[in-house]
Amino acid sequence: MSLPCTGEVYSGFKPKQKNRNSIFAKNTAADQIEYHYGIVAGQNITTIKTPKTTSQDVITGWMVGLAMQVVRPDGFVFQPELLYSQKGCITEDRYQYNVDYVEVPVKLMYRLYLAEIKPFAFVSPYAAYAFKITPNGDFNSNDSDQIYKFDAGIGVGAGFDIWKAQLSFRYSWGFTQVLNEVTPMRNKVFTISVGYLF
Repeated sequence: MSLPCTGEVYSGFKPKQKNRNSIFAKNTAADQIEYHYGIVAGQNITTIKTPKTTSQDVITGWMVGLAMQVVRPDGFVFQPELLYSQKGCITEDRYQYNVDYVEVPVKLMYRLYLAEIKPFAFVSPYAAYAFKITPNGDFNSNDSDQIYKFDAGIGVGAGFDIWKAQLSFRYSWGFTQVLNEVTPMRNKVFTISVGYLF
């Protein structure tokens, strides 16, 4: 006995279909990433201690620059900055110099969302180049030629965002030596900064 022919052929395979839900979820996550741009400014407090002094010398300076902020929906924030940053150093002969840097710190932040206040903590590797070295005082010395122009290090800090404003506190350690002298001397800087992000 033969079966009736219906004209349909069954191959046993079904064409694969894309998971529309996963594609939609990826697009939604990408749409939730926020980009902000703004300005930052603040004060640097550089502390220096040499074997010829029992106390720490403090040199203050200003910093100002531009910032970009990439905010992920999971709380992680990526914030690179381009700064004009004033620091300083003191030689073993007690000559003090103001050193102006172009500095690029990169803040890797984790932020909490508490209503309008968003506290955060961060680590911040940085690289800097000294483009101006000036004596702080009236003296003649060739020690400025002994100051290294490249500096790099890492900082840690915390702060909070309120609406479009940002307040940040950072302490950074330089990895490179500031002076070409026997005594190791590296930048150690505490920075207080405020910012406004659009």
